[in-house]
Amino acid sequence: PQFKGDADLEVADHWICELEKIFTVLGCSQERRLTYTVYMLVGEAEHWWRGTHHMLTTRGVAVDWEGFKGVFLEKYFPESVRQAKEAEFMRLHQGGMTVSEYAMRFEHLARFYSQAIFEAWKCRKFAEDLKYELKRVVVPMAITEFSALVEKAKVVERLEGGNRMVKAAEGPAGSKKGGNKRNPYDRPQP
Repeated sequence: PQFKGDADLEVADHWICELEKIFTVLGCSQERRLTYTVYMLVGEAEHWWRGTHHMLTTRGVAVDWEGFKGVFLEKYFPESVRQAKEAEFMRLHQGGMTVSEYAMRFEHLARFYSQAIFEAWKCRKFAEDLKYELKRVVVPMAITEFSALVEKAKVVERLEGGNRMVKAAEGPAGSKKGGNKRNPYDRPQP
């Protein structure tokens, strides 16, 4: 994948992740990683790298894959953005999202959390930030495997959605439409 120096900061992070996947599959050495990466830079990103590489080598800094990643992320995905993503993760609540949407957003933002994430903590955070009607059912289960927690939350969401539809059809008192309603004149009149 090529990188042009996009203004969308998450594109840079995604690009590095994609390159690392490719390098793992191909078993690339550190030297080949850098060569391939530089080849994939185009446009403004290529111009930026030429200037940065020249500046680093002039200072006597040996540039390898890890060094490239460091200066690249400083430029295209700075610490301030990572901190903002981490803060967004810490503030994340399900809100109007479905459980599936919430889980996807949660996983996406969890990558930016600067502390080590243990699965039990991840599960607690996810469950505590569910909508109340889901949280009250899911939290007492104390599930510590994230994928199992998400699946249980989806099941509860589906069941709660069905319950809301039934309650709406029954009406506010819980009686069925036209079922046990009595008119005041249902008794035989004298």
